[in-house]
Amino acid sequence: MTKKTLKEYCNEIDVWNGWLNSYKQYVPKFIEEAKTKISWQDWDKDVFFEFFERSSHQCVSSLQQGYFTKKEKERIKSNWNKISPLLKIIAENQETPKWDVYNKLKAIIRTYTSQDRRAATNRLVASLQPNLISTIVNESDLGDLINKINTYTTSNISLDGGWFMCSYNICKLFQQVLEPDNNMDIITYPWQLLEHLREINSSLIEKQKGMESIINLVQANKNLILTGAPGTGKTYKTAEIAVALIDGSNKLPSNRNELMKRYKELIDAKQIAFTTFHQSLDYEEFIEGLKPDLDDDTKEMSYQIKNGIFKDICETAKEKTSMESLNNAIETFKKECSYNRVKVKNKSGTEFSVTYRGGKTFKVRSDKSMAEEGRDFPANIDAIKKMYQGNEADIYNITYVWGILQHLKEQYNVKDYIADSTDKKYILIIDEINRGNISKIFGELITLLEKDKRIGEENEITVTSPYSQETFGVPSNLFIIGTMNTADRSIGHIDYAIRRRFAFFSLKSDKNVISSYDKYDKGVKEKAESLFDKIKDFISNNINPDLNADDLMIGHSYFLCKSADDLKMRLEFEIIPLIEEYEKDGIIMLEKSAMKEEFEKWKNLLS
Repeated sequence: MTKKTLKEYCNEIDVWNGWLNSYKQYVPKFIEEAKTKISWQDWDKDVFFEFFERSSHQCVSSLQQGYFTKKEKERIKSNWNKISPLLKIIAENQETPKWDVYNKLKAIIRTYTSQDRRAATNRLVASLQPNLISTIVNESDLGDLINKINTYTTSNISLDGGWFMCSYNICKLFQQVLEPDNNMDIITYPWQLLEHLREINSSLIEKQKGMESIINLVQANKNLILTGAPGTGKTYKTAEIAVALIDGSNKLPSNRNELMKRYKELIDAKQIAFTTFHQSLDYEEFIEGLKPDLDDDTKEMSYQIKNGIFKDICETAKEKTSMESLNNAIETFKKECSYNRVKVKNKSGTEFSVTYRGGKTFKVRSDKSMAEEGRDFPANIDAIKKMYQGNEADIYNITYVWGILQHLKEQYNVKDYIADSTDKKYILIIDEINRGNISKIFGELITLLEKDKRIGEENEITVTSPYSQETFGVPSNLFIIGTMNTADRSIGHIDYAIRRRFAFFSLKSDKNVISSYDKYDKGVKEKAESLFDKIKDFISNNINPDLNADDLMIGHSYFLCKSADDLKMRLEFEIIPLIEEYEKDGIIMLEKSAMKEEFEKWKNLLS
């Protein structure tokens, strides 16, 4: 995608003159009243109503459910003597932001509200700072604008510093780019640009809905996160993408069962690995760490350096094509050694026997000591691979390792190592990626995920692993696909370190999936479609205004039930409990009694 300048995008916007004129009419009056009036009763009634009392269609920013309640307004007005000195300072300073005063005002108002009315408080400040603060008072919307400016324009702006700092940076960026004679003339541009870029983004997403487009997105970025509410098919889509990446989208099975069968085959072939992030996952488990190892014979406990799933798949993906025959030979040899001791010779021709009891080592015993009480020694499988690639440094029990490698070459026709790169693709799927503590899991390796930092790329970076002291990098043929549940408010927003290294693709709840489902009993499809519409309207009408309804709509898979009884069960025990959780988390803003009335209507719809 070719980026355009911010000014080019702004030139595509038709200014909303009604909003602009209202802003220019009232904001100078807000500033003058705040400078000179101590009590709110002293303010001009019309000006005070526009400044504080009005929620929607206000001249700076329209707020509805996110604004102060009637009781909260009364409490704030009763304590106006604590607020007006701060408003006075803000109004008197039009050239330099007063960060400490902004935050003090925010803290005081919070003591009089039942919820943190951030957007409402932000609007009070924005109403007095036309030169310093933008009119986008919803913090989520402002973050969205910054992300879209960084994505679609040649400008770049930081997300650091909180809403006041970000709003100030946005304001100054537009002033610098558009160079207005009066800063008030451009106050509508930030919000209008956000809406314009959202339309562009939606159009692009529509074009990318086909699997080929998603594959192109993954191949271009190497890392992708699928976002969506519960039931939008994120986990299945990761399997679909992984199979399409490896086999080609033109060979993707149309049948779900066939697709999952192929997916499991690729997992068994170690081309796909799957893990789920959680709060306790750390670097030692995901990358490499010391793990306890109990010797079967001596029962002695020792600690061995063992790879985690990420390092394992990176090492597998880095292996060259000639490694495949060795890996296949090792797997066959493991099975053979699991049943009987296999005779192998070392360099001098002395025989020793080999067994395999699981894990990453073969057990070997010299035939000079065949007594049952004789001691077994380990021959590390990774050391065999290391020697095969020509590196014999620091190999423990090197005589045994050499003997096993020669045996594999002779008995299983393993050719000499050839260092030619493979085009095989490998996929790591990370479910619930935003549940993990990213800095604790990846540590310094987070930078290595970037496309141009991969092995063989222009800005290749490798690091020395802290435990094994081996050089480690991320291969360019490894693709990472994550999922993120947008309805889970308990885990907050995704780490910015991940956000800037991954492409994002949103999966929405899609009524068309319900309409095209062909396994419904007679009459059930119509009920499922009607229930879907009712729930969608309910969420849209009662959602916290700081949130996006599309991110929280119940997924279409909840409505794919063959029988009416199944649909009733799904509503009673899955959909309604999820809506109740939404209410507890502040996602749905409705009294419980009204919510229960709505639940009864849904149940009656299915009776």
